[in-house]
Amino acid sequence: MELKDKINPKHTALVVIDIQKDFASPDGLLAKRGRDLSMVEPMIDGLEKIISMATTANVPVFYSQLIFDRTKLNELQKEQYDLDGKLATCAIDTDGYRFYRLNPPAENVFIKYDYNIFSNSEFKKTLEKDGIKTLIIAGMDTCWCVETAIRSAFDLGYKVVVPKDLVACGGRHQDWHDRTLELVKKTFGVVTNFKEIKTIWQA
Repeated sequence: MELKDKINPKHTALVVIDIQKDFASPDGLLAKRGRDLSMVEPMIDGLEKIISMATTANVPVFYSQLIFDRTKLNELQKEQYDLDGKLATCAIDTDGYRFYRLNPPAENVFIKYDYNIFSNSEFKKTLEKDGIKTLIIAGMDTCWCVETAIRSAFDLGYKVVVPKDLVACGGRHQDWHDRTLELVKKTFGVVTNFKEIKTIWQA
């Protein structure tokens, strides 16, 4: 299947993963702990452009928002945080869970309490209702929540397209970022870029 058919606006959605303060902002938790954000700002610049393009092309744009809320954890998850010393990002009692630079409409935001956007059952229902077959998956972090969305989408039968310049992680982990893109190429879908999507949608 050619890319122009795969990302036909009639059956395609853009999924933007976790552009939130703790992950992306210079004032966020991870930046304060030394995160290299060199990959992030250029990626968000591109995201703002493709979101505008998607709106013009009548492609729905959905957003995931990770929230750490202890009341939503099961006992095993609590043990991960308490005994294994897992870092709690995007905590509900801070502003770290809020979106960074983006201001998505509330009805297109799907809250999750783990790495997987598909853990929010309303997300899959919305895709089915809208007749979506292809997901363009963008956002951060490439090798964590983005890769989780990619794998889950593939397992459910969705066609997966990943623009390599619209995903990012901490700049010190370029090799992890590249590894995820290689996995997509070999197994899970198609790797493209912003320019190629723009050319197809404008045509």
